[in-house]
Amino acid sequence: MKNNIIVITDFSESAANALNYACGFAKDHNYNILLFHIYTIPVSYAAEGLSLAAIDADLEEDRSKLRDELDRAKSSFREVHIEAKMATGDYMECLKELRRESDAQLMILGTNGEYSEVWSWDENWLDALIAISCPVLVVPRHIEYSKIKNIAFACDYKKVCEPHQFETIKDLVRLTGAGFHIVHVSHSPAKPVSDDRADAVKAGFSDLTPQYHTVENNNIIKGLAGFTGQYNIDLLLVIPRRHGVWDKLMKKSYTKQLALLNHIPVMAIHENS
Repeated sequence: MKNNIIVITDFSESAANALNYACGFAKDHNYNILLFHIYTIPVSYAAEGLSLAAIDADLEEDRSKLRDELDRAKSSFREVHIEAKMATGDYMECLKELRRESDAQLMILGTNGEYSEVWSWDENWLDALIAISCPVLVVPRHIEYSKIKNIAFACDYKKVCEPHQFETIKDLVRLTGAGFHIVHVSHSPAKPVSDDRADAVKAGFSDLTPQYHTVENNNIIKGLAGFTGQYNIDLLLVIPRRHGVWDKLMKKSYTKQLALLNHIPVMAIHENS
């Protein structure tokens, strides 16, 4: 049985680019694509007392756009099996239900602007990025798919990966055949890493023989940006944790730093997969 990738579309240019990226990845690695659109009745409709006929018209327009996007993708990527589905209702509930039904291994989203504009992105989109249990890949709108040759995992060593996170990362590295780098950004001068935690990470990835790196930089994003550029990293893996560094970086005062990563897709591997 083939693995499944869910691609969320709102019919924007960035969503179309994310679909292209997903189809390129699926072609290389034998995945199916499920293109998914969610229609949520705007709150303003109820306030304005609009009729069901107006909502039906919106739905039909979105169905037409979804068919057009499906046809475009099928025409461009004939080797990839692509289906489309549309749902109505609460955005997050629809996503979670689809994830359960499809048993998707990956969800791909196109950025709604640059990383540094994260707080201007759609709230539903941000909820999906943070709350969906399967890995979520975020693709900057100007990044085209190319073979993934080098993967970096941003590891802070404060908490050892959960078993499923080790396996998810290892499966991805084996699937792509990419070089694997584990990078830790530490304040200057570098603080010593707990031996127990470092040993646990090394044990978890011992069968992959990754390259380990410590980057001294007081700014984690600047450190990662420099590292990913220097080592030609094609995909950056992060583990979002509540109150952890990636949670902090979603706060408004930090988001300008994220522009430094606009050159690379970022995959979030959650704790609750």
